[in-house]
Amino acid sequence: MPTVALGAGGPVVSRIGLGLAALGRPAYITSGREDGLPDRSAAGLRARTFSILDAAYAAGVSYVDAARSYGRAEEFLGDWLAGRGYPDVIIGSKWGYRYRGGWRLDAEQQEVKEHSLAMFTAQLARAGPCSASTSPCTRCIR
Repeated sequence: MPTVALGAGGPVVSRIGLGLAALGRPAYITSGREDGLPDRSAAGLRARTFSILDAAYAAGVSYVDAARSYGRAEEFLGDWLAGRGYPDVIIGSKWGYRYRGGWRLDAEQQEVKEHSLAMFTAQLARAGPCSASTSPCTRCIR
């Protein structure tokens, strides 16, 4: 898998990353998911996330994208990292989005976008400390 540095002097990651949006919440993409994701329970999506992360890592993917609006994607990723102990996985995220779907396919609103300083400050405070010495970096994802 080809790699690239994220910025000057940044961490080296795979050129292809894996986004967890469709795995962290049951209603992210609803069209045609019956075959690929027949079990949209939290346990089912957690197991599917683990198997896809395992396959991606085995293929050389070291960059994973998760966000608060991806339902339980951050939780699933944190649990996977805690169990596997891959210190070379780099996690990207976003701020200003909050999941509100309540694990319901018919929820009127799945996410709320709020790009305010208050939202940024609140999400940063919840992220906790993260450094190269945190392995696996599960404190970053809570």
